[in-house]
Amino acid sequence: MMSIKLAIRDDDTCFFTQPEDLDQVYGQYWGRVPISLAVVPFSVAEHRGRSLSPGYPANQPAPLGQNKRLVTFLRDKIRRGHVEIMLHGHTHEYKQIGTEWIGEFGWKPQAQLEAETIQGKQYLEQLLETHIRVFVPPSNRIGCAGTHAIRQAGLNLSGIMGRGGDRPWSADYLRAYALRWAWRMRHGSPYPYPLSYGGHTELAAHALTPRSTRQQLLDDLNQCAAQNAPFVLATHYWEFKDDPTMQTTLATIIEAASNHAMTFATVSQCIDRSA
Repeated sequence: MMSIKLAIRDDDTCFFTQPEDLDQVYGQYWGRVPISLAVVPFSVAEHRGRSLSPGYPANQPAPLGQNKRLVTFLRDKIRRGHVEIMLHGHTHEYKQIGTEWIGEFGWKPQAQLEAETIQGKQYLEQLLETHIRVFVPPSNRIGCAGTHAIRQAGLNLSGIMGRGGDRPWSADYLRAYALRWAWRMRHGSPYPYPLSYGGHTELAAHALTPRSTRQQLLDDLNQCAAQNAPFVLATHYWEFKDDPTMQTTLATIIEAASNHAMTFATVSQCIDRSA
């Protein structure tokens, strides 16, 4: 039997990120727990009305490569096997529709998403000297147009289908949809295994945010361990500044995974059943 895997997924690394921001959260884990960073190649400063850099033009794309300290830091972590790079949108730009902020993979047209996904993937691969296998949708929202785009780019998805209509229709989509929701109805939890259909594979993630409860995450972890299923913990490094208790929760989850003899892995390794 293959070992059960746990991965840490951290979203929003971009031009506005400093190496110290990541070190503050993950410094004690480098070399022990690989961190899968969802990286925005050309991030804008404004995210849902919050500026990542006050004074920087709100919707002007900032290429990651212009932050040379961060690029050097990431290349070193990749070479050491401490970090996996995933693609996290293109600019991470939101559009406000009514009172709701919609992530870019929920409002951009398909042709634009297809071109930008390939461009962003190639840009990060060349800049960081790595290979990207996984896509993380900004705000965890992706529809049919975005699904076509990641398939065209040869990427898998850290996330899972919704209630219906958010993926291209096909016979294997219907089979996967029935499997996903039959599991939810029977167990009351997201489908825990990699789910392949239509040319890509996706895997649910469990959110660690200031609103998360430590016990619920432990319950989810224990359930995945009992089912011999991978566990992906998804978080944001910048939220740890606002809620220091998240650091304790992260340490608790990692300790619990060790107690289950889980293997610390990357998100792409969790998605790949043969890895």
